[in-house]
Amino acid sequence: MSLNNNAESRKRIRAIAIAGFAVAMSALTSCGNRAELETCTILEIEDAEFEVDVGDMDIERGEVEMICEEEVVDVTWGQFREELRIDPGNYKTNLEQFKREVSCVKNARDDKEVLCKTQSSSEFVPLRFSYDD
Repeated sequence: MSLNNNAESRKRIRAIAIAGFAVAMSALTSCGNRAELETCTILEIEDAEFEVDVGDMDIERGEVEMICEEEVVDVTWGQFREELRIDPGNYKTNLEQFKREVSCVKNARDDKEVLCKTQSSSEFVPLRFSYDD
């Protein structure tokens, strides 16, 4: 499979996933169980870390830390690069510009993904996160 076909397949899968999400949201709304979308606020762009303790090694990737309602979550730089085509590392010294470029929301019932979009896009895409430790 060529890289071009692989990229096209990913786009189709993403479009199907987003359409499925939209259908699920409509179904929840029509049933009276409205999905609660929480606006996320970007707090920090964190560099990758490497910590070594006796007998233990911890490697942490670069992350964007944000708060959604009361939960602090981390999304890796790789998620932003792969899914949104934006590199948080380029905004390390200008967090306010990154906040203008990217916006995210979280379904209060979803503990795996936030939905983010860039200023130049009208579509939200799911990004996996971990809870801040």
